[in-house]
Amino acid sequence: MPVLFPLLAAAAAANISLTTPAPRAPLWTTGDTASSSTAVASMVGDSATEFPEARMRITVDSARSQIVVSTGPFHLPAQPAGMQGMQGMHMHGQHQMEGMEGMEHHTMSHFMRFDWPVDGWLRGFRVDMTDAHGRPLPGKLLHHLIGVNLDRRQLVYHAVERLFGWGSETDPVELPSGLAVPLSDGEHLGMYAMFDNETGKDVDAYLRVTIPYASTSEGKHPRAVLPLYIDVNNVIGGTTTFDVPPGKSTHSFEFEVPTSVRVLAVGGHMHDYGESVSLEDAETGKVLVKLKAKRDKQGRVDGVGRFVFGYNTDALHLVAGHHYRVVSAYDNPSDTTVKDGGMAHINGAVVPDDVRKWPTLDPNDPLVRKDIASLPTGGVQTSSAGGEVTSSSDTASRSRTDP
Repeated sequence: MPVLFPLLAAAAAANISLTTPAPRAPLWTTGDTASSSTAVASMVGDSATEFPEARMRITVDSARSQIVVSTGPFHLPAQPAGMQGMQGMHMHGQHQMEGMEGMEHHTMSHFMRFDWPVDGWLRGFRVDMTDAHGRPLPGKLLHHLIGVNLDRRQLVYHAVERLFGWGSETDPVELPSGLAVPLSDGEHLGMYAMFDNETGKDVDAYLRVTIPYASTSEGKHPRAVLPLYIDVNNVIGGTTTFDVPPGKSTHSFEFEVPTSVRVLAVGGHMHDYGESVSLEDAETGKVLVKLKAKRDKQGRVDGVGRFVFGYNTDALHLVAGHHYRVVSAYDNPSDTTVKDGGMAHINGAVVPDDVRKWPTLDPNDPLVRKDIASLPTGGVQTSSAGGEVTSSSDTASRSRTDP
C-alpha cells in the first residue's frame, strides 16, 4: 500500500534537512478541469449496500487545522471458526496495487466518496476504530484502508491516484513541516476499507480518519509532494500477481515518466520467496536503488527495506522521456510453482520539477475507466447521499447537510 507518509516521516526523524522554495500556487491541469474531474467521480457507483445503515460525517476543525471523517456503523460478522489467519490468493485489480492480500472471509466496504472541504493541503492521517459508545476497538479489525483521489492521475500509470494507505499495524503519520500533498477545496476523494474480524463475535464498528492540513487560504503553499507507484507486473483493472517457479526468477517492467520528478524516498512490497526489488536505469543498466526483502530461513517475507535519497540535491532525478526499469528477484526453495504467488512494486514520494506538467487525468481513457471499475462499487457518500459537513473554529461554528 502507499508508503509516502511513513517514508517521509522516517526521513524527518533522521533529521534530514529540508529547503522550501518560494511558495507558488500549483497548476495541475489545463483545459476543462472541473468537468473532467466531475466525469471521473461520476463513474463511481452510487448504489449502497453492504452497509445500508452506514453514514458519513465530515468535521472541519480550523483551530487545530484538521479534518475528521467519521463513518459507520459497519456490521462485521465473526470470521467462521477455522478460517482465522487463512489468507486467500483472490486479489483483483487495484486492490493488488496496494498490497491487499485478501482473505476469503474479509468484509469489504464500498467506496466512500466525499469532497475535500477546505483550502488546504493534506499533511498526514491517522485512523481509529470505536464501537457505538466511542470505546476503542482492536486495530487488527481493520485489515487496511485506502484513500483515493479521483481528480488526479498517477505518475506512471493511467489510473487514479492512491493518496494514502493504512494497515492494521500502521502508526499515525504526519509529513515534515514544509511538505504537503496538494488538494483543492471541492476535490473529489474517497476511501474504502477491508475488515478482518477474528474476535469470535459480531462487531459494530465506526471509523474515524483524522487528517491534518496546511491552510492555503492566504496564498501560502508548502512544497508539493506526490505519491509514486511502479509495479513489475501491473495490469490496470486486472491482476498484478505472477507465478513463482522453483529456484531463482525475475520479472521486470520498463517505463518512462511523463514529467521530470525528484524521488525523495522509496519503499517496496513483495510476497514470500521475494529477495529484492530494484529500480534501474534501463539505458545504462545502472542500479539506482535496490530494496532487499526481510526473509526468514523458509523464505517467508516480513517486510521490504526502505531508502531515503534526501529532500534537496540528494533526491533521485527521474527525467521525462528517459527509460527506467523496475526489477524483482525471487528465490523459491521448493520444487513447486506457486501459482499467483509473486508480487513486487516500489512506492515512493516525489517532488515534480514543474507541477504544471503533471499528467492530466482523462475520464475517457479506457485504462482510467478500467481502474475506476475495479474500485468497490456503491457506498457511503456525502455529496449524493446526504452526508453531514460541520465546520468549527475558536469563535464560531456552523453545520450544513449536502443536498
